[in-house]
Parts: sequence; structure tokens; C-alpha cells
Amino acid sequence: MRQREKRGKILLFCFFAVWGFLFVKLAEVQIGKRHYYQHEAKKLHFKRIELLGERGRIYDRKGRALALNRLCCSIQILPSYVRDKDTLAEILASFGLGTVEENRALLNRHKRLFWFRRFVDFGVGDSLRKVLTRRRFINAVLVQDDYERIYPFGEFCADVVGFMGAERGLAGVEWEFDSLLRGVPGWIMLQKDARGWTHPSPNLPMKKPRPGVDICLTIDADIQRICYEALAHGVDECGAKQGAVIVLDATSGAILGAVDFPGYEPKRFADFPKERYKLNAVADQFEPGSSFKIVICAAALEDSAPERFTGRLYDVSAGFIQIGSKKIKDVHPNGVLSFDSVFIQSSNPACALMSFEVNPEVYYTVARKLGFAEKIGIGFPDEGSGRLDTPVRLRNRLRFATISFGQGVTVTLLQMAAAYLCVANDGKYLKPYLVEGTGCQLFLGGARLSKVQRTVVRQALREETAKRMKDILERVVRNGTGKLAAIEGVSVCGKTGTAQKVEPSGGYSSTRSLMSFIGFLPKEQPRYVIAVMLDEPTKYRFAGSTACPVFREIGERLLRLDEAVSREQAVAAVRR
Repeated sequence: MRQREKRGKILLFCFFAVWGFLFVKLAEVQIGKRHYYQHEAKKLHFKRIELLGERGRIYDRKGRALALNRLCCSIQILPSYVRDKDTLAEILASFGLGTVEENRALLNRHKRLFWFRRFVDFGVGDSLRKVLTRRRFINAVLVQDDYERIYPFGEFCADVVGFMGAERGLAGVEWEFDSLLRGVPGWIMLQKDARGWTHPSPNLPMKKPRPGVDICLTIDADIQRICYEALAHGVDECGAKQGAVIVLDATSGAILGAVDFPGYEPKRFADFPKERYKLNAVADQFEPGSSFKIVICAAALEDSAPERFTGRLYDVSAGFIQIGSKKIKDVHPNGVLSFDSVFIQSSNPACALMSFEVNPEVYYTVARKLGFAEKIGIGFPDEGSGRLDTPVRLRNRLRFATISFGQGVTVTLLQMAAAYLCVANDGKYLKPYLVEGTGCQLFLGGARLSKVQRTVVRQALREETAKRMKDILERVVRNGTGKLAAIEGVSVCGKTGTAQKVEPSGGYSSTRSLMSFIGFLPKEQPRYVIAVMLDEPTKYRFAGSTACPVFREIGERLLRLDEAVSREQAVAAVRR
């Protein structure tokens, strides 16, 4: 009897244990893992397709599209769902999408979902979609609407605009503002039937994609073309390795043009070296040479007693000065120079003599006020900050002497242009900027989300200092090293710079140099600041023969462009 009771208890325990286990598993499935099984069930009954929003467009300052979208189709294939690979290969080939053999090889090689073609003509893609639906391949081949990025101005604007990869921007504005331009993707749910075919249903949820934000830049496509063509001609004429140009609006600081040569074609970016993807005028840091002499000039004029510099003469008749074991030489004999003539004739020994008396603290403060040794912050990839010695290091006489004529300090071409912009604006430092505004339908009547305007950061120089420097820079072009930058009937101000490049082994090269000319025009009411840089010219020794002609060509064409625009506006006013 006891044994029977014992067996009964064991059976009862087992009965409750089994049902308890089943209850626990049921609770686990229904409660603990319900999200997992819901997801698995949805995969059997529904298919979610991502919908990409239209990428924002990029415009120039006149509303011309620098980057826009063309409606097209892109094709994805899931090989495991293809019931007849030979037939599908033939269908694809009949639409000009590869050969039968190539398509069959692709279908056999891939096991998972893959991109078969991107950016197929919309007409071809739409026709293919109908055929695939009729032939029952639509569950294995996804033909979805897509947008191909188009760059109407090609290499002229590539350095600024950049380019897109498969899904996102990879260079220039396309990269820097990718999160704004690409918008927010959406999705749509499709119903699956018993055979796995997908069908749209109005009862299923969907989320519409949100298009990207349009961006308006300050650059002008016409000015970009002018700069690119003039720079290409200049690089070829002087046998340079490469070059860069940047043009600023002297009244606002807006960047109107920024180009490198050689450049690249954004639609075929993979065919060009990656070094070309950056904008050298903003990213490259270099020793500027004599164009940096405006800093020692400004520091002397900003001194508490400027007459001790402006009222004396600088005797460099020996052709050199000795500092320790080092000689600082002049290229040409200059004799005895006045303060102004030091810069007009671009005498290195005279600048070194001046550095002996300039307070390092004042020099450093003036250089920083002119924007050196820090990024300007225009919102562009790889912007350089440059390097400038502290006042403590400037107390070394040789160090300060070489920096006074642009050796031992590094800058970007944008920083140099901004410093000359400051002089052009009577000592006011204006922040250069590249983005004019953002927002949808910028030129179609819609309101802008934001708009950048002229920004005066500080009064970097006294007004009388800037005016004296303008007079000096005008005489540099009229009587000094910048004669080939002169434009008939226009007062041009500027300064040449010829900087020896540092050899990999150390020391300065006797054959390789970087040449620049930075200036503005006209002197009375500056309209443009133009900075030109040529890397390693081989046919000429000095910037006056290389960078100045490029500056002049750009300046002349910009003035003609202004005249043409004025005539068009006058004609339009008469017609109204």
C-alpha cells in the first residue's frame, strides 16, 4: 500500500512537473520572447523596404545647381530566391545590363542580397520592373527608385563641392554637410503571400522619407571657371607641379572662388589620386615667404612709437647681414632703403634689421589678430591652422629675423587672403565664409532656414596703419616686385612671396620653391581679394614672373565679368 502511494506521489509530481515546465516555456514564448517571435512572424508575412529621401541640392550664390539629383533605378538581387538563374540572366542582358554569361556568373558567385547595378536609367529600370513582375522574379529582384548625383560644372567646382560615394558624401561640402544633405530615410511594408510574392497593401504602415536640406554656397560658378582656367594656364606656363587660387569678396569676406590645379572629375573620382580630393587653398600649410612681410610691417606701424621705424633708413648696401654664423642675403642689391622701400623692394636683410627692434609680444599679437596660427572655421574638411612661434621663441634673434620674411612660419592660402582682406577693409578683420544659407527651396520662394552674413570679428589694425599699408602695397605693384600684377586703369595692391621649400633631409632647397601673390583691387573701394599660389615652378625663379600674371588674368576677367553683369542689369531695368 505504501509503495502504491509512493508511486502515485511520483506520478503526480511528474504530472505537475511536466505541466509546470510547459507552462514556463509557454510563458517564455508568450512573454519573454514575444518580440523575437513577432519579428520572425513578420519576416514570414511581411517585407520591409527602405526608402531613401532625395538628397539636398547644392547651389552657387546665383542659384545655379552645383550638385543635383537625377531620378534613376538601382537593382538588388537575392540569389537564394531566384528559381531560374539562366532565365533571369537572359532577362537582365536583354535590357543591356551585362551579358548572359556575366550575369550568370554574378548570380552563382553571390549567396546573399547584393547590388547588381546602381543608377540605371529610370526608363530602363521601370520597364525591367514590369517584366520581372510579369515573369515572377519580383520577389528575388528589387528594382527601386534611386537618385544619381549630378555635377554640372565638373572639375571647375569639384574641389569645393566634393563628391558622393555609394551612400554618403566623401569629400568637400558633400562630406562636411552629409548629415544635412542626405535627409532621413523612410520605409514601406509589403505583404507576402503563400508563395513568397510581395504585394503592397494600403493597410500596412509606412514612413515617408524626409528629403535632405539644400545648401547655398558663396562661390560663383563663373568665378570658379575663371580661376580654374587662369590657374591651369599659369601652371603650364611656368612648369609648376600644382597650384591653388582663392578669391574673396572684399566687402563681405564671402569665398567667391577656390580651386586647385590639377583637379579631378567628381563623377570619376576613383580614377584620380586621393591627394586631389582636398582643397589645397584651405588644407595645405606652407611657408609663405615675402608675402608674410605684411606682419612685420603692421607690427612696426602698430608700435607705440611707429616713427622710430618709419623715420629711419635701413642700410643693406652690403647685400647681406650677419647673425651669428648665418648670413641673410638679398637677391638684388638694394643700397639704403626707407621704411616703405623695404617692402616695395622686398628686402630680407632690411626686414631682419627691423625685427631687431620690433617687440616680439607686439609682433605675435598682430599676427594673431590677422588670423594666423588658428583655423578660420569656414566649415570645410581638413582646414589647416598653421604655426607661429610664441613670443618667448621670437626672442631668438635669428629665429625672429627669418620669420619676419616668412621662413619658419606656416600658413594656409585662406589665412593669407584673410589677412590681406583685413588691410583692404581698413584694419577690420572679416571672417571668410563659404555657406550662404541652408533650407529647402532656396530659390523657389521658400524661406531659408539660416543665412550667413558679413561678420566683423575685430578691429585688428588701426585705420591709419591699414591705409599706410595700402599705399605700400600699391607701390609694390606699381614700382616693385609685383609689376606683372598691374591692371591698366585699376589701382592694384599686393605682395609677392617666393619661399624656398624644406628638403626632406633638412635645410632649404636651392631649386624648389613655392611662389605666391596675394592682393586686392581696386585700392579705393576694394572689390576682390585674390590669392595665388604655385608649387615648384621650374621655368622662373621668382613669384613676380609666375604668380603675378595669374593674378592679373583673374583680376582682368573678374572686372570684365562685373561689367557684363552691370550691362545685363541695366538692360533688365529698362525692359521693366
